[in-house]
Amino acid sequence: MRLTARHLRATPLTTAVLILFAAVSIVSGSFLSGPPEAWLPVAGVSLPGLRSGQWWSLWTSLFFTTNALAFAAAVLMILFLLGIAERYLGFLRTAVMFFGSQFACVAAFLTVTQVARVADDGWLSRMVDQRLIGPYGALIATALAASALMPTLWQRRLRTAALSVAILLVLYIGHPETVVGLLGALIGLAAGWWMQSTHGHLHLHRSTGREVRNLLALTMAIFAVGPILTAAAKSPSGPLALLRDVILNPLPTLSQLEESCGGTIDVACLDLGRQGYTGPLGLALAVVPVVLLLICADGMRRGRRLALGIAIAVQLVVVGLSAVYLGLFARMPLPVVRPHGSTLGSAVAHVIPLVLVPLALAVLLFAYRGHFRVRSSGALTRRVFWLVGLTGGGLALLYSVAWFAAGGMTRDGGLLGLGAELARQYLPVPLPGVYRKVFAERDALEVFLFSYSGTFFWLVALLGVWILLLRGHHAGGLDHEGRDHARALVKKGGDSLSWMALWEPNKYWFNQQGTGCVAYQQHGHVALTLAGPLGNPAHRAVTIQGFLEYCSQHALVPCLYSCTDELWPLLKGRGFRRVPVAQETRLMVKGLEFRGKEWQNVRTALNRAGKMGIAPVWGRYGELSHSIRTQITEVSEEWAAQKRVPEMGFTLGGLDELDDPDVLVCAAVDEEGLVYGVTSWLPVYSNGEVVSWTLDFMRRRGDGFPGVMEFLIASAILHLRTSVEVISLSGSPLARDQEDGDQRPEGLAGILDVVGQALEPVYGFRSLASFKSRFKPDYRTLYMYYQDPLDLPAMGRALTRAYLPGLSVRHSARLLRSLVG
Repeated sequence: MRLTARHLRATPLTTAVLILFAAVSIVSGSFLSGPPEAWLPVAGVSLPGLRSGQWWSLWTSLFFTTNALAFAAAVLMILFLLGIAERYLGFLRTAVMFFGSQFACVAAFLTVTQVARVADDGWLSRMVDQRLIGPYGALIATALAASALMPTLWQRRLRTAALSVAILLVLYIGHPETVVGLLGALIGLAAGWWMQSTHGHLHLHRSTGREVRNLLALTMAIFAVGPILTAAAKSPSGPLALLRDVILNPLPTLSQLEESCGGTIDVACLDLGRQGYTGPLGLALAVVPVVLLLICADGMRRGRRLALGIAIAVQLVVVGLSAVYLGLFARMPLPVVRPHGSTLGSAVAHVIPLVLVPLALAVLLFAYRGHFRVRSSGALTRRVFWLVGLTGGGLALLYSVAWFAAGGMTRDGGLLGLGAELARQYLPVPLPGVYRKVFAERDALEVFLFSYSGTFFWLVALLGVWILLLRGHHAGGLDHEGRDHARALVKKGGDSLSWMALWEPNKYWFNQQGTGCVAYQQHGHVALTLAGPLGNPAHRAVTIQGFLEYCSQHALVPCLYSCTDELWPLLKGRGFRRVPVAQETRLMVKGLEFRGKEWQNVRTALNRAGKMGIAPVWGRYGELSHSIRTQITEVSEEWAAQKRVPEMGFTLGGLDELDDPDVLVCAAVDEEGLVYGVTSWLPVYSNGEVVSWTLDFMRRRGDGFPGVMEFLIASAILHLRTSVEVISLSGSPLARDQEDGDQRPEGLAGILDVVGQALEPVYGFRSLASFKSRFKPDYRTLYMYYQDPLDLPAMGRALTRAYLPGLSVRHSARLLRSLVG
């Protein structure tokens, strides 16, 4: 009750609008089946009404709906969208935006429909004189305008969801209210961008790889349910409403179109008599693409590359089948113009989105494919494909035997007829021309197999895809068993960065005895390793020699990255060279006290945090409260939004790497539960015991107090020094040793130095190294070992792909300009 009362006090406008809306809807009875005819002058706004002087209907129409479902949707939108907007904009600005955007939405709708009438459009022009009832456009516009003041994470999610849903409803449903909703979304976005520009914050936000996957999965899930909406909606008229024929119904043939439409064809002529799927489970076969895309959306959220491939393939199949519609229209004779002005050209114009929308989704997914790096287990994939293949082959063979036994060769036109009937059974979207009187003079077995085999096959296939995409997140990857074995070996021995070897998309080579392994990524013909060999230090020499022989046998170029100088005696004798790539900072924390002038910044940060009531909260990521985990995501997205190029990987972990039961997380949280910053610490093992911790994830809130990172690292020193003697603040990539002074590096080291200087404004590696130097650490150089200088360009490309897996051509050009500059 206290939370409810607090919410009502914080959103008085939302409460007043909700009470007024509910009272008017109940008194008028519009919440059941729309307003009575006597209420229409105030319940709906229309062009004829405005011309007759009913100007008040602009705003009175906000408090009516057309049916019970619309009433429920409006109530939820008022509670959430208007409530969220009022929390960020305040009472007065929210009221101005709510009522002002209603005027803007109606004006934009009347303008668009008038232009459509002049252009002789067969869809929007029919809405010119229709009444607009409901608050949908104003609510969406107000919420999206308020999104300008939201944290980056929720701003992006709200805008993506609202715009995707608005576009979906227009394309699939196409009623006047959905058009107003889309116009409201565009008006709200414009208002939000204007508010950001006035505060100097208008820029394209960079997302972390995890959030890119979330947004793409959300978009895919929203558009996946579109065909279901067209089947459930009353008289859908949007450009993509025809997908109910592509997805949920058999595709009509040219002869059927000509017979139904005659010589004058428009979009309405495709509303043919339905030829439903046979059998009571036919709907299950009809919705296979929808369910498949929803499974893929969840798999994409988890970073599964297979989910991305299936989603792209489904969209391309829809593109191909939709293109058949265009082909059917193109073969029609040019019709005579009907009295209402609809022509074939108008029909074709509304069929074109059937091709363009799924094609745009496929292109969008393909453009961001670099963010999907998690592969399903090879053994599991093979088992699932064998299961699905044998199921489909067995059912097809069984039906073929029954078909031959029933005389199908003479009855259905030979093997071509058998192929057509098999296609009709197993394709969720039937091919044109596959229309057979399948139940005419057929025996019971043939009818049963035709009716149920396709449904059974696709249920097995969907179950297999679900297992492949959703099973074993963070434990599967390229090699489920190999990753588990590598985790066991890294607990026996490894370097400060060895825990990073367990991250995606690393794979593993093991020695014959299984006592040691090397983690690496293959980019082209380069085997890029991370840290030294995993396992008992006594077997490191044998392990590295075996890996080099493996690379030689498979024509791979070994590039040993971020390794200590312990490997140098062995590799030097094999003709290897080395170059420094990072400086690892190590702290002896046993008995460390923050005394003296050099620790003044750390003491100041600890004192400031104490006065503000901020304390460190330790735990595994999965054990933290939902509120803290959500805020960690917000802080991370805010950090990523300030970058001009994508989030880096390889030796730099992100949100995905936090969710590990062996990784410690430390968050700076005040008494109100607000998270100011967060760090993560990777374990370093020796003989099964944790002997050190390595700093990895570092994020701070943009408006956090100065010194939050000093506070977090100092808190880590105080917390960890009771169990270990040394901790590592990790390496600073491409940052030169402080002892180098003004000495100018040459060769590859010089190239890396130039790259480090160019990336400094973007990622701040050297600033990070300078920050870590405040803790008076010991330095240890990390090297890249290579054999042939002629392979350095290939190694450079491999490092780029490892550190920047989501780097696009545009981002590459931006980095290149920085280097040249």
